[in-house]
Amino acid sequence: MKVGYLGPEGTNSEEASRLYLKKLEGKVDLIPASTFHDVLSAVNRGKIDEAIVPIENSIEGTIGLVTDMLVKDVDLKIRQELVVPIYHYLMARKGVSLRGIRNVISNPQILDQCKDFLRKRLPKARLHLAYSSAEAAKQAATCLDPTLAAIGTAASAKLYGLKIVASKINVRENKTRFVVLAKKDHPRTGRDKTSIVFSTSKDRPGALHDILAEIAIRNINLTKIESRPSKKALGDYFFFADMHGHRQDPVIADALFEIKRKASFLKLLGSYPRV
Repeated sequence: MKVGYLGPEGTNSEEASRLYLKKLEGKVDLIPASTFHDVLSAVNRGKIDEAIVPIENSIEGTIGLVTDMLVKDVDLKIRQELVVPIYHYLMARKGVSLRGIRNVISNPQILDQCKDFLRKRLPKARLHLAYSSAEAAKQAATCLDPTLAAIGTAASAKLYGLKIVASKINVRENKTRFVVLAKKDHPRTGRDKTSIVFSTSKDRPGALHDILAEIAIRNINLTKIESRPSKKALGDYFFFADMHGHRQDPVIADALFEIKRKASFLKLLGSYPRV
């Protein structure tokens, strides 16, 4: 079995993938990919069996590249979900203390999430951008400047032989929801979630209400509703919805049937065990 993830090694995506692998039996090859497009397309073409990707962060919100591809570019289903706490670590070469750090590198999102720590503990440090936290750790380990520290995962510190100078420096609680994508979703467990994406047939008052009413009148617990631009025209949106229940549950199946009648577009993103 082959499972892909957004690389490189030492990222939060790799850590989430290794947590998922603990649930699987048999030999599994973990394969890093350079972009979301690469890893999702690999599953879609059958080159790998599954992909695990972040889809939502408690601070940054929805990962739009992933949801957009699920709507338009691939025919994949959510098979599992994992909610993973995200912690950031300040790391430098051995022998370098917090006092000796003059430069800090990481990706923009991580630097923003650690801004309070950086302002209080390293107010004079210059900030530098990297494509990923793992790339930042690699640069801190290999560049000629020993005052360069990186912010990333504990795994990346170990991978590149760096010392952790400060632990869990996040600005606040940070969790990321990862999903496992495959050709088929998960069989019923009795404690499931179903994800869909739809668009309304007309831009008119009450169009969205009419669709959501099909969920409400059946007493289905709608856990998330979010809109994203369809990129077809200004004011045209896709709506992403998560609800408790499996697509094979009669009440869910009935609701989806009625939603399909009222929507101009409906795509099932999968049913899977909820965490």
